[in-house]
Order: sequence, then structure tokens, then C-alpha cells
Amino acid sequence: INAEYGQTNLRMPIIIKDFEWSESSRKLEITIPQRNVKSSSIDVMCTEAYVKVNYSPYFFELHLKGKVDDNKTRVVIENNEISLHLVKLDEEIWETIVNPDAKDSAKRRQLVTAAVKYHEDKVKKDAEARAQVKAEQRKIALRKAMDQDSAEKDRIESVKQAERDTVAEEMAAWYSLDEEERRNQYLSSIKENNRPGEVKVDPEEKIPKDNSTVCSKYEKIKHNLANPLKVSSDSEKGAPELSTPPPAPLSKFDKIKHNLKNPLKDKKADKVDSKPLWEINGPRQKQEIEVTFSKRYFPSAARESTAQQEEEWIEKNIKAQMKVKPKDGDTKEEERNPVWLNDKAGAFYKAANFPAAVNAYSEAIAISPQLPKLYINRASCYILLHLFEDAVTDCSRALELLTPPVEANRLSRVRCLAKRGSAYCQLQKIDRALDDYRLANKLDPSNESLKKDLNTLEEQSTSQSTLPSDSSRGVQIPA
Repeated sequence: INAEYGQTNLRMPIIIKDFEWSESSRKLEITIPQRNVKSSSIDVMCTEAYVKVNYSPYFFELHLKGKVDDNKTRVVIENNEISLHLVKLDEEIWETIVNPDAKDSAKRRQLVTAAVKYHEDKVKKDAEARAQVKAEQRKIALRKAMDQDSAEKDRIESVKQAERDTVAEEMAAWYSLDEEERRNQYLSSIKENNRPGEVKVDPEEKIPKDNSTVCSKYEKIKHNLANPLKVSSDSEKGAPELSTPPPAPLSKFDKIKHNLKNPLKDKKADKVDSKPLWEINGPRQKQEIEVTFSKRYFPSAARESTAQQEEEWIEKNIKAQMKVKPKDGDTKEEERNPVWLNDKAGAFYKAANFPAAVNAYSEAIAISPQLPKLYINRASCYILLHLFEDAVTDCSRALELLTPPVEANRLSRVRCLAKRGSAYCQLQKIDRALDDYRLANKLDPSNESLKKDLNTLEEQSTSQSTLPSDSSRGVQIPA
């Protein structure tokens, strides 16, 4: 139903009767014309004994004489034809395709009802089956993922165990050696790790006898790095001596500081700064700053600021909305609030009860006569009730209250001017209507509807033809 024009768009379907069919003892084929309709808009339903094809405004249905296997039904749409390939449940020749019971309207309705119910049950069962299959697939996928995770954990554990076994074998081999063999292995491992040009190891150096000393190849290297050798100041002797006591292992940050204090000398560099850069410059100091902003409701450039007028408008509007009618014995609490009365009038307006809306707006104006939106909304009702003089009065009063003129009330002034211009049109005051529409268009140049109405009014003004109707349709009237 088209509510705007009060008309109905319901159309009776066009029944398709020009179809072809052929059969064998096992198969049945039905061909229906497509009639230049998109394939996506064609709806086909097939059950054991009922076939329906629907594509607006065409409709085709057929009650079959016998039953077919709806699970094997195949639909082909090509060459502007809809072909239905059906498989019979029983091998026989029907000779006629239509069920004789379908000729009776009462029985035909029963057949359609039974077919629709069968189709709905089948669709429901198919959906449940698909959901069950998906659930099983998710379970299988989850099980495979768990198996893969378990296999990966087992692999990692086996690698760890192999490393533990290797270390245990090395420890056992170390403990089985005597002191001389341990000393020789220790010295050979240090020689392997020393680079050319570095300090040589004193062969008289004695290694620790503590059994807690790490013995594997890689842990020996760590031990050597944690106990660096000191070079003697006598360059002629060149005999290094072990540092006593050995320093504690350095942390990551301590190693960085050590490297910065003792950089490697480049062959081309003659001098190296005695102090690293981080000690000379020092770390960056932390500082906090506090930024404050002035309170603004409507952001604008300083040279175009209207902050004083904007604050004046906000304070004026808030005070008008806060006014409440004094208590009396006949009115309820909410009926003394102008905002509640405005919302109530908006509900009447939507229900096209314009006299009731006018009464509610008038009651709100009696409580808060400084609220401009009440006059604008009541003017809308007056226009629809053909009380154009009253609409002009309300719009003029609203424009007086919409001061100072700031950005916050610009659209309200546009609506007010458009409504008053519409009322002037109905009162045959074309010049005043043109003035209001031009000013409204200047305030809201992006409103295409206002531009169109202004052009129409200017053309009719020059030709002195029929006046336009309510042109405020381009501006939305709030509830």
C-alpha cells in the first residue's frame, strides 16, 4: 500500500498456461517460458507431487498425478526457458500430468497446504542435517589440531631429552678423567676460542677443581668469557696473568656499558675518546607541560569569533526551556513542562491531529513565551489548517526571539523564513514571500529544495500565474 498517495499497488498474478511436458516410464520433463526475467528473481519449489514457479508478475503451479523423487529434481534455466527434470518414484506412464483432484478448488487448497507443509519440513530437516555435518567437521578439525599440537609437544620434549642425555654423557665423561686430562682439555678449548692477536693462555694456570664447574664445550666458553685474562703491563715479558678474583658475570646492560667504555681501536684511528657519548651528553631529561584551552561551544576563527553572542543565545534558550508552570490542582506534573508539551504536540502532528497540536503548542507558549521553536512548530500546524495570517504572526515572533543571529540558530531562522514565505504566497503577498525565500536561500545556499522553490516563485511572479503551495517542504519540521 502506498501511504503517500493512498493507493494500492497489489496486482493479480498472471497464470502461465503455455508450458510443454514430456515423459518416459522413469523421467518427466516440464518446460516453462522465462519471459525475459532475470534468473535470480525466479523462485522454484518442487515437492513429491507439487511444482511451483514464481517470477513476478507470472505464476505457474502444477499438481502432479503421481509422485516424484524431489531429491533428484534438477532445474535448468537457459535460452529463455525454465526446464524441470523430475524422476518418478514408480516406473509407469501417466498419460496425463495433472492430478484430477486439483480441478476441485477445495481439494486443490488442501493439496497446496499439504505441499507447503511438506516443503517446510524438508527445508527444516535439511538445515538441521547441514548444521550437524558442520558440527562434525568442526569436531574433526579440532581433533586434528589437538593431535598436531600433541605431536609438536612430543617432538619438542624428545629434542630436550636428547640434549639432556648429551649433557649427561659429557658430564660423565668429564668426571671420568683425571686432573691432568681435565687441564689439557680446558686449555685446548681456550686455544680454540682465542682469536689471532689476542692474549695467550698461561700454561701454568690451574683450572678450578670444583665439580660444579660446567664442563660441556659451550658452557666452557661461557666460563672463559665470564673470567677474562689481564695482560701484564710489562710488554717485554708478554706473560698474562689471571685476574683474581674473577669478576662476576656481566648483565646485558653492564656489557653494553663495558663496550661503550672500552671501544675496539680501529687501525686507521689514532685516538679514541676517553668517555663514551652517553656519559658526555647524558640521558634526555623528562619534562611535563600543561596545556589549557578556553571553553568554546562553537569553534570558529579568532578574527570571526562570535563567542559572546553564542553564549548569550545558549543562556537565553536554556532559561526558556527551564520555565515551569506554577502548581495547581488540575494539571499534572509533566503538563507544566514546556518541553514535554512540545513533544506531545509533535506526536499529535505526526498523527495529523493538527488542532490538538495547536492546543498543546499554545499551552507550552503560555508557560514559556521565549522559546522560538514553539512558535515555528505552531506555524506549521497553522499552514496545514489554512490559517495563514496566524502562521505569519508566529513566524515573525519566532524571528524576533532568534536573536542574536549566530550559527546555532541559523537553520531555525531558515525554517522560519521558509514557512513565513509559504504563508505569504497563500495570502497573495508575492513580494514579501520573495524577500523571505531569498534571505532563507542566502542563509542556507546548499538547500536544493529552497533554490527550486525560489526559482518557481520568481518565474510565477514575472508571469503572474498560479501561486506555489506550501514551499516549506524542503525544510524538515521537527516533532
